[in-house]
Amino acid sequence: MKKPLFITFLLIAFFASIIYGGLSDNQQAVKYYSTGVSYHKKKDFNNALMYYNAAIKKDRKFWQAWLGLGICYYSMAKYRNARLIFSYVLSLKPGEPTAKKYYDIMSPGSRKNAAALNTPKSKGDLMWRSACLPGMGQFYNGEIAKGYIYSLGFIASIAALIKYTLDENDAVAAYNNTNYDYADKYKAAQDAQSKIIVPAAVAVGIWSISVLDAYISGSDGKPSSALKAVEIKYDRGITVAWNIARVEF
Repeated sequence: MKKPLFITFLLIAFFASIIYGGLSDNQQAVKYYSTGVSYHKKKDFNNALMYYNAAIKKDRKFWQAWLGLGICYYSMAKYRNARLIFSYVLSLKPGEPTAKKYYDIMSPGSRKNAAALNTPKSKGDLMWRSACLPGMGQFYNGEIAKGYIYSLGFIASIAALIKYTLDENDAVAAYNNTNYDYADKYKAAQDAQSKIIVPAAVAVGIWSISVLDAYISGSDGKPSSALKAVEIKYDRGITVAWNIARVEF
């Protein structure tokens, strides 16, 4: 179960640490850092890394720049680099809540590690499951309601298709074997045959929609982490988008 209050507390603690901790006294480092932040907000991680590194070269103890660097690596799924940087941030700023949270969720054996680093399911993984049985791709992707709608709808339409097919076979057999009421038997066979079209069309429609929905819902295969973008404004007028991990308990 998610605990939004816990995440809110983490954000408040992080915000407070920035306000009271201040940024670097080196104005050139702050300038580089601000530029790195602007790229980070645009998810241009390569340029963000370059400017965070430039800020760090000007001030080796600029822990906010180190933290931005770590979050950037985390967003790029370079978890080993990110963990080492978060460890260094904690050596510069012991107990820093954001660095500690990231460090903890990437620590071996952490119960939250799998959830925090969980990546969206790929389009292929979802599509082949939905192709086998509509709704299975949605179940695999955690979309339970959709999964039930597609799977139960498909099963119901297939059941109806089987029933109407059996009814048609009986009607055709009755027509072929009758010695009287040919017109009525023929009409009954035609009616039974027309009833097959509806559940067949519904089954094909549900199958198609389920596969299409799986394609739309799936990721394109690029690594990403389960993060939520949060915007924080500092007292010096610098606006930063920090990524805070969504932790599930």
